[in-house]
This record gives sequence, structure tokens and C-alpha cells, in this order.
Amino acid sequence: MSVPLHSAILPQDHFDIKLPSDPKISPDGRFIAYTRTRADVASDSWIAELAVIDRESGVRHELGPAGQPCWAPDSKRLAFVPATEGAPTIALWHAGTLARSVVVTLPQQAGNLSWSPDGRLLAFVSRVAEAPAAVSGVEPAAWEHLRTPAWSAPGIYSDQLVRRVEGIDGEIADGYHHIFLLDLDTGATRQLTDGPYQHGGPLTGVTKMTLAGHISWTPDGRHIVMSMQRPAPQSGVYDPKTTIAADVYEFAVGDGAVRQLTDFGGPVCQASVSPDGRWIAFVGFRNEMKSFHTNLLYLMPRAGGPVRALPHPAEMEVHQQFQWLPDSSGLLLLLPDAGDGCIARVSLDGEWRTLTRDVGGSAASGYVLYQKGFSVARDGQIAYLRGAAARTDEVAVLAADGGAGPTLSNESDWLAQRAVAPVEAMWLETRPGGPRWQAWMLRPAGAPADEQLPLIVWLHGGPYLAWCPHFALIPQIWAARGYAVLMMNPRGSLGYGAAFTQELQHDFPGQDDLLILDAVEAAVARGGIDPHRVHLAGESAGGVLTGWLLGHSQRFASASVIYGVLDWTSQVLAVDRPDYFPFYWLPGAPWKPGMQEQYWARSPLSLVDRVRTPTLVLCGERDWRTPVAQSEMYYTALKLCGVDAALVRYPDDNHSFEWHPSHWMDLVEQVDRWMRGHSPAPAVKP
Repeated sequence: MSVPLHSAILPQDHFDIKLPSDPKISPDGRFIAYTRTRADVASDSWIAELAVIDRESGVRHELGPAGQPCWAPDSKRLAFVPATEGAPTIALWHAGTLARSVVVTLPQQAGNLSWSPDGRLLAFVSRVAEAPAAVSGVEPAAWEHLRTPAWSAPGIYSDQLVRRVEGIDGEIADGYHHIFLLDLDTGATRQLTDGPYQHGGPLTGVTKMTLAGHISWTPDGRHIVMSMQRPAPQSGVYDPKTTIAADVYEFAVGDGAVRQLTDFGGPVCQASVSPDGRWIAFVGFRNEMKSFHTNLLYLMPRAGGPVRALPHPAEMEVHQQFQWLPDSSGLLLLLPDAGDGCIARVSLDGEWRTLTRDVGGSAASGYVLYQKGFSVARDGQIAYLRGAAARTDEVAVLAADGGAGPTLSNESDWLAQRAVAPVEAMWLETRPGGPRWQAWMLRPAGAPADEQLPLIVWLHGGPYLAWCPHFALIPQIWAARGYAVLMMNPRGSLGYGAAFTQELQHDFPGQDDLLILDAVEAAVARGGIDPHRVHLAGESAGGVLTGWLLGHSQRFASASVIYGVLDWTSQVLAVDRPDYFPFYWLPGAPWKPGMQEQYWARSPLSLVDRVRTPTLVLCGERDWRTPVAQSEMYYTALKLCGVDAALVRYPDDNHSFEWHPSHWMDLVEQVDRWMRGHSPAPAVKP
């Protein structure tokens, strides 16, 4: 190796990462506000800070811990939500004076800020806490007067089907999220909506779908349009179609009167009125109760009329985040395409054109388009997050015609002092006549092409996600430690058309997932890999595949199963959304006839007695998506079957270890130690 040791990428570089997100360009195009997320070494947590770039002067104004930037129509004020330890507030930043002012203090956190067209009102969503329900005729227990502050808390009572949502620590708070209107002249707030409906908040997120929260004003300022769920009360056996059923609704700003505009028959997300007021667009799909439905863009007349789809010509999945063009002639959307994050333009007639293919990915694991957004100025300029293989995302500008504009932020400058591993793109053959899968190989910076390196096969989660070639810290750390890292997009990955994702329909994991073994051999055959030091690791759905492969093959020197699903019966009944997974990812509830056989046949736990590979199991104890019991069961079964195995549990962390940067740093160490401890000695050159 010719690269100096001090320049290698290290786990503690987590604390150097600064990730831009939510870029919001002002309507006049002069300013771009964005949120910067960074790992804080003192608190071992992620902190969000707000910054504003003045494109005329080049000055970056720092507004401190805050988020949710939202420009006024005249570009003179920026509304945002400060991160405060006291009561929640909404604040304004004044572009002319650079002054900040708090405009309202609230009982609950505000979200989904949206200015009225005349700039007088600011709409937002906030939770209205429920008053404790009175229990008629029930007196407190006679012993309750004995309770002191030293006692343990009483039992937690719930009669809700969905009690937890991944990413939220603890039980979901009671109450409903409603739309409020803030008068910027008087500071008075008014609750616009009421009733037992969620106009935002954590319960409106179901896997990839955000079924409420986005506020869209009509140009005359008289109505607000929102896609959301307003379900009728259910009794008896649960109807799973209602889990994701949503429609477009219109709310009169004057009196809150509600009018339903669609009867769609599936999820409706991010309904947005066109600037000229003639159209409403949204993202969704007609519900066919499948494991995966491809998101489409839909268009409907604002005055009423049929809903029509504007499908991508290659049947690509579109993300929920989209923007109307300023002249209402079409829309801009995000979509993954063969590993690239793309911004595409579609006309009202359904003609598509890709404007750029360099939208960034996740800087931790390596996912394409993960949590990305963009915005559009009145002249059509686009603010977005530009990605690269050797740098984390930066705020950049794209011309209305797709011409590349300048990169405006410098959050990844520290990487110029690091030896970043190069990324090689490849397509891997599977069985003869079988599919070819896209993949990327990282090799240590400066490593000779013929050096026989140990290989980590790094399987992505989802399974309806995809890797991309942009900078990702975890595989870069492994490469810096001397490993080659193979990141492939097997069947089900996004960005290869609807048929590719549909291959997993009620067949995850399945026999065709064993083609991963063929793809690994094709990568090894390209050279530069020690075939005896090939290791396997996967997170979430990649953890499912890791357990599946271990039950079918002894190919790997070691394996790491990271918060995977190992038993589907216990998974679908303990997961945060039991109203979704057993009815969509699997053919039905586990107690239905024949379902136990189906569930068990898809569970890696059913194959544990065939496993011979040394296996490390890792999980978060506050994971509601793949609860910790999944990992504990698999680890216990491995030990009972005599497999060399170990378990690593992370207290106070969730799925994907999103709360504490140190846990990802520790995971890197744990997996590295496990692989080194279970690797044969490298071959000696003759």
C-alpha cells in the first residue's frame, strides 16, 4: 500500500460527516436554505442545523439547531422550526436584516410548514393531545393512595393496534395531528381541522408511503389541499386495505369545511395544486395487495374529473417528493435508475426527460436517493443534493433545462485529506441464461489490481431499496482496513423497472435469491480477490438474505446478520406495522389455512440446523421494525445447533442505528474483528 496511514478513513470520521438535506431555494432564486445533520461527539447523537447560502454574496448564514425551512412567497422571510429545550416555537429569518424572531410558541411541535400565497398566513401541522378519558363508574383502586414517587410506574394500557412506529422511542402519544393557521400579523393561531383524523405525524408513515402531512394551498388562498386518510370506524375483523387507503381532500380556509376530491382505491401521497390552480398531482398506486406496488405520478383536474397516470416509460418507481414547474406545464420528480439518483421532468402529456443523474445517496450505508429532496425557484432553477463517489452530498444548482450549475456548499471538504477507495461499476452474471445484476466493487486506495484481498459481500436492506456508487462511510471504512467490498443490487432492487421488483412477490426470500452466490463467484472470478476469504454481511432485508444464504451454502468464511428477520410469524405480529406486513409482504395472516407452512418456508430460522458458517448477530434493543427478539432467537438457535456465533445488542437504539453514531462505529469494529478472527491466512505468493 502506498497510501499514508494517517489519511485512511476511520470509524471516528463519523464525527466529521456533515450531511446537507432539504435544500429550499427562495422563489427569487437568490437564497438556498438547507439542513445540515452532523454527529455530535459530546452527546453521541445527530444534530440538525440550519444554514442559508446567499448566492449573490457567497456568504453562508448559520441559524443554529433548527430544521424545516420554508420560504415566504416574496423571498424576504424564511420560516423554520428551532430545536429548543423549552416550549416548541416557529421562528422567522429576515433576509433583509439577517435578524431572527420567534413568531409563536406552541404546546406541541410544529411540522409541514406552508405559506399562504399572499404571505399573511403560515399553515402547519401539530398534535392535539387528547384529554384523559373519563372511566364512568370506575373508582381508583383502594391502594392507590399508598403510591409514592419511588414506586414503579403503573401498567401501560393500550387498545390501539399500532402502538409503536419505527424511529419513535416508546409508545405513540395519544391525540390527533391537525392543521393550524398562524396569522403572521397578529401572531394568533387557529385550528383549521378537527375530528379523529391524522393530518400528519408518525402514524401516517407506512413503509415508503407518507399518507398525510403535505399542505398545498390553492393560488387564491381560499383552500388547502391535502392527501390523507379519513377512515370510517372499523369493528370486527380488520380490513388491511384500509391501512394504506388515502384520498385527496380540500379544506376551506374560512371555516374548515371538508370536501373529498377522489375515491382512488389506494394510497395517495403529497397531493399538490399546480401554480395556475388547474391541476392536482399526487404519487400513489391502485392497491392490489401486493408485496410491492410501483409508485406512479397521477394528475387530476382541480375542478373535478378523471384521474390519469403519467407512468415512467421504463416503469421506474418515482419518489413521493415532486415539484410543479413554475409555469404549470409539467412536474419534476426523483427516481432511481440503474444505481443513479435522477431528477426527471414530465410534461402534462406524459413525455419524460431526465435532467440529471447525480443526485446523492445515503452517506452511511450507500443507498440511492435515500431521504433526498429538491426545490424549484420561479425561474425554474433547481436546488438539489449533488452526489459523488469521493465526497458526501453537497448543495448544488441545476438549470431549468438540466444544465449543471455550481456546487454551493463545502460540507465534504474534509474528505480531500482522506484516501477514498475507488468504486468500480460492474454487471455480474448469475446462472447461464439468467439475469445480470448491477454491482460496485470498492478496493482499498492504492491497492494493486492483482493483490488477493479479502472480500465483504455487503447486502442492502429494503428489500425495495438499492445501492449506488456514491460515497458511503461504512464500506469505505472496510476498504480502508484492507477489504474489497462488493455491493450488488439483486432482484427486488429499485431502479430496474417494475418487473424486477415484482420478482419478490410473496417470494422473499426464495430460491432465486440463491443467485447471489453465482454473482459472488462472478465477482471473484474477475481477479484480485482471495476466494478463501469471502465474508457475508447484510442489514435488515440484507440480514434476511444473509440468514437465507447461510442455510443453503457454506461458501463464506464468516457472516454478520444485522437486524434481520429470521422468523416471519413472530415478526409480523411484533413489528411496528402489524396492519401491513402480514397482508402485503405475505399472502395472509399466519393463522389462516396454509400460512404457517408459507411463513416457515420463508424463515431463515427454519434452516438454522444447516448453518456451519461462523455468524455474528447484531441488533438494536429499541428496534420496532425488526424487533430484537428476531436476532436473539436466531443467535440462540445457532448456539443450540453448535455454530460458532456471537450476539451484539445495542441499548437505546433503533432500526438502522439512527440515534447514536457510536453504535455504527462499534458495529464496524465488531464485524471487522469477527471477520479477521474467522479468516484463513492469506495465500503466500510463490
